[in-house]
Amino acid sequence: MEGGARNGTGSYRVTRRYAGVMATSADLYAAILADPDDLDLRWRYADAIEATDPERAELIRLYLARSYGTRESVYLHRRIRPRLAEPVTHLLNTWQLRNGLIESVTMTARTFVDHGEEVWAHHPVRHLVLVEAAGLMTEVAQVACLNRLVALDLSGNPIGDGGLATLVDSPHLGGLRWLGLAGCGIGAAGAEALAATRNLPALRYVDLSDNLVQVTAQGYGQHIDGSPVWVEMPALGQELIARYGPLPWLDEQWGWRLLGVVRWDEV
Repeated sequence: MEGGARNGTGSYRVTRRYAGVMATSADLYAAILADPDDLDLRWRYADAIEATDPERAELIRLYLARSYGTRESVYLHRRIRPRLAEPVTHLLNTWQLRNGLIESVTMTARTFVDHGEEVWAHHPVRHLVLVEAAGLMTEVAQVACLNRLVALDLSGNPIGDGGLATLVDSPHLGGLRWLGLAGCGIGAAGAEALAATRNLPALRYVDLSDNLVQVTAQGYGQHIDGSPVWVEMPALGQELIARYGPLPWLDEQWGWRLLGVVRWDEV
């Protein structure tokens, strides 16, 4: 059941009440870490921390109610941001909230290899951006908390075909839906390794722009709204489909996207 109440400043606060067994805030947060997709747990967690951390509770509710673009939510976020990433702030280059909690982080690849489990023990991270990853893909591919991701962005890291082949051999990427490989020095061999792997059964979208070859559907021309006039599948993409069968990330639908932009949380 949902309801609304005005806080002390007169602003609108979204609340939700639940029937059933009471759980502690620690229990609820542990449940969120185990099941980040259950947003009801986040509503309950906000209720549970209302007395001890009302500002964080309100911020979570505003995100869940899709009211995070308001002036109130922006000011609230700025006010409490320095403590939201604790106790692993020092391990992160940057981070972003989604659905009220930290779901997107940027880290160096070395920090991820050495301390990734610490970050995932405190935050329900679904989207990881790695920097300084060249030469470390063997170690990255072995990190078990990759299995918590739906999106991995390696854009700008010159990992090359060998690095990509090593990554897709990882047994920990079964839940990955979005993969960013823009400007990674990927050629035909890397594209084929990606198409041939059976370790990414959930993969739906791959950004392979600015690489050595064109693989995915390309939009050409531009309507007034930014959408392409027509879409073509490059010859290499056609060859991979013929060789390995239909692959969601090679679908022409992605070429028709407005301005070609597909965010990690859209797939």
